Amino acid sequence: MKLAKTRLSPALKPDERAHLTLAMLNDVLGAVCGVRRISRVTVVSADQTVRKIARSYKSHFIWEGERRGLNKGVRLAITDSEQRGASAVVVIHADLPFANSRDLSQFLAKCEEYSVGLVPSRDGYGTNVLFLKPPEIIKPVFGRHSLQKHQCLSKRMNLKLEVFHSRHLGFDIDEPKDLRQLLRCRVRGETGRFLRSMRDESRKD
Repeated sequence: MKLAKTRLSPALKPDERAHLTLAMLNDVLGAVCGVRRISRVTVVSADQTVRKIARSYKSHFIWEGERRGLNKGVRLAITDSEQRGASAVVVIHADLPFANSRDLSQFLAKCEEYSVGLVPSRDGYGTNVLFLKPPEIIKPVFGRHSLQKHQCLSKRMNLKLEVFHSRHLGFDIDEPKDLRQLLRCRVRGETGRFLRSMRDESRKD
């Protein structure tokens, strides 16, 4: 877990990055588990601490194995969900400190008549939330310019596509500038507690 969020290395120590990552995961899981439309939650990771957190939210856990990778992990979860009878899936990243049940519910309600739903990241290039119906209708291609890639795949297959812009779901934490902006905000939950502890420590120094 101390290898998580390495792009934040200029701003946070390894144990701080791990703490922040787990805090955001807790908050995202709390938001997801509060959405009525979501009947089953799956968490994919290679970290045993994450397994414990997933179980605390009564979520299904999939160990992603030694050869890690975001798209590989997402495909594992999607295949597992389809095999268990899911008619649709929603993929949400664990680094969204403002994720909440209300925005997720609104997004899923918007996606009812669509095959693919996307929530862009703030920069307009990434995909923070992905809805697929049925689960394997397109291949997830998270990474650089994933929003455009997901849109192109959907259009190539003539699928009905919804792009849902959300201030809360669009805010992800990747780089030090994201963390600096987050520190200026009022944040709740585990992430908020972590940020307050950071401020307290900085005052001591």
